[in-house]
Amino acid sequence: MPKRSPLKPLKNFNYRLVEEKLAGLLINVDRDLQKRGRIAEAARNLEQARCLTLLNVIARFARNQYQAMQYLVADTPEDPARNANYALAIAPVNRQLLDLLFSLVYMLDDFQTRSLRYQRAGWREAREEYQKYKTEFSADQEWQPFFRGFRKGLGEMALRFGISATEERNPARVPYWPTPTQLKDERTTSRVFLRWLETWLYGDTSLQAHLSFGGLIMVAPFLVAELVGGEGQQIVEGRMTDQYRFHQFSRTALVTLAITTEIDNHCKLGNQVAISYLWTMFCEHVPEGREMYKQRYESMLQPVSKEFIHSLVGSCKGKTSLVAARQREHRLEG
Repeated sequence: MPKRSPLKPLKNFNYRLVEEKLAGLLINVDRDLQKRGRIAEAARNLEQARCLTLLNVIARFARNQYQAMQYLVADTPEDPARNANYALAIAPVNRQLLDLLFSLVYMLDDFQTRSLRYQRAGWREAREEYQKYKTEFSADQEWQPFFRGFRKGLGEMALRFGISATEERNPARVPYWPTPTQLKDERTTSRVFLRWLETWLYGDTSLQAHLSFGGLIMVAPFLVAELVGGEGQQIVEGRMTDQYRFHQFSRTALVTLAITTEIDNHCKLGNQVAISYLWTMFCEHVPEGREMYKQRYESMLQPVSKEFIHSLVGSCKGKTSLVAARQREHRLEG
């Protein structure tokens, strides 16, 4: 039997190159949206306040999920409770973030109109949730405070989102919000990007999140490696785990950056230099990032000189090579 060629060593991606700048960007966008929201509220511009509040909630959700997954896969601070296979929990979170990116991109093609549709659909879902509990527990006195609070919240939502009396009586008159697979076929300016997103990022993420058998096959090697033992276990634990962790968490960071880029661009928040730097770094190290950037964000962002971007790179701690490498040859470091 011919001797197997040794596997190429994995290349490190020093995450410190992007960690601080992405954290700072997320904080800045959150603060900017809060400030503008307060100004809109003070001016009694309720429509603008509604839109800004929605964008702020989206930005804060993306930041929360990103930070949670960052802690889950981090090497520091040391935590004996961490397990390398906990990285398998990232795919469902990435599915949430991709769902959010789909909706956001579609809404931003006509944000005032479509964001209201999105929120009205949310009212219907909440109304149906209320009715489910009411049908089951209406006779139980302990549930009455819960129902009163729920009804009050639904009334406030109905007022803010323009739910008519007819719609309140018959929530089915308010359409559900489309799923990503439906949104990609809508006639909208961003249709090409949404279709690319569905093909190259959403499909395999959804398989793992739903855990169809195809999705289970993708993660099975990590779950049975210790049962198999020998060389197979060594390859999984010494190589494949790092590759999987890199793939999934880099996708978390990319989609979080994409959501933040969309919001910053729409609201003209002025964080373009930091955003351009981050896309440059991900383009260098993450093939999906390079493709996503070409598909949408290269044309969205105003050109920032390469010399300036590379001067920022040089100022970061833990310098690393900017030579791009294939995704499967990476591991996270830092």
